[in-house]
Amino acid sequence: MSMRDRALTFLERFLEVPEDTPEEIRRYFAYWKVFYALAAVAHVSVLVMAWAADIGFLFWFNCVSIPLFIVCYVLLHRRYYRLAFWMANGELILHGVAATVCIGTLAAFNDFIFPVVVMAFVQPFYSMGRSAFLAGGALAVAAALSYFMHDRAPVYELKAPFDTMFEVVSPIVFAVAMLAMVLPFFAEVRRAEAKLREAYRESEGLLLNILPRPIADRLKRSKGMIADDHDKVAILFADIAGFTDISDKMPPAEVVKLLNEVFSTCDALADRYGVEKIKTIGDAYMVVAGLPGSKGDPEEVAARLALDIERKMWEIRAPHSGEPIKMRIGINSGRVVAGIIGQRKFAYDLWGDAVNVAARMEATGEPGRIQTPEAMAQALATRFEFEPRGEIEVKGKGRMRTSFLVGELSQTGISNAR
Repeated sequence: MSMRDRALTFLERFLEVPEDTPEEIRRYFAYWKVFYALAAVAHVSVLVMAWAADIGFLFWFNCVSIPLFIVCYVLLHRRYYRLAFWMANGELILHGVAATVCIGTLAAFNDFIFPVVVMAFVQPFYSMGRSAFLAGGALAVAAALSYFMHDRAPVYELKAPFDTMFEVVSPIVFAVAMLAMVLPFFAEVRRAEAKLREAYRESEGLLLNILPRPIADRLKRSKGMIADDHDKVAILFADIAGFTDISDKMPPAEVVKLLNEVFSTCDALADRYGVEKIKTIGDAYMVVAGLPGSKGDPEEVAARLALDIERKMWEIRAPHSGEPIKMRIGINSGRVVAGIIGQRKFAYDLWGDAVNVAARMEATGEPGRIQTPEAMAQALATRFEFEPRGEIEVKGKGRMRTSFLVGELSQTGISNAR
């Protein structure tokens, strides 16, 4: 591992936030860690300069300050966030005052109070108003200190070369510390923004799993009722034949597993044909072809989808018997209203006589077969083969002539039936 990789690994581990950290603290945690560590390092540099210049008070002051920041680091990991925050900021103010009184404004130690102004806003404890009050208080201390020391001699008079050393090194340490304090915060902001983008993509994906994109976009703009007329769509209902008997012989978990396999297969086919899944209720499945954005003739698309569903079901076996799953499928086309109603747990749905007839086609159908009204069979007669069923009793519609979809006609006119 190269030195660069080792450094990056160390930095990543250093900036790690414990899993049990409260959510409102997480964004500040890494920033505080860097702040306390840098403060300790900066005070080490001041301690060395104070020792070299024989400034006893400042030397011993930093001997106390360095362990204090180490304690702040420990308190941070012990979840004493507020105590560590106040200890660190209190030390910076006291250090700025003490160092300025000791050696004057030449080394700009009063600038060490300015990180407190930044820290006042980098915390979740207080409101913006209180944060501004804390920052204003720190600025007032810095201003008063500069005014007080403007025409007063410091306690210690620095001699060459220590005056130059303090004058040059102290501002550099301050600037590097401020830069290092800001960078982790911006890095955390970028990470938070990346997480927000990822969360948005996930929520958008979930929303588009429930609603068509045009409807989802409209729903985000307005929360009112959405109802659109569609002159011609094709509705497909599918239901597992004998599902009650199948489920009675299986544990509940196996029933759910079987339903998931069946409906996942239907979902994959629906995606392939570009139709919109409306819902599943129990063992029933509903899709619609012909909504805005879809391609092809709705009736033809629905017919081909139904044939593919029927074929695919032969590949899925009931666990208790080994027999292939058979579905009753009903298709109808016509005018519908599609949209969202209500305020809670809403779902995209269809209403209209065409929907009711499609549901009746499924309910009165036969296992493993696809039933359509005669009008739809006639509309597709040049492209698909149908087997007339004759008249049947349809609830709410009386006697209706229906047909079974057998297969798709090839260019030679021969049926490609299952």
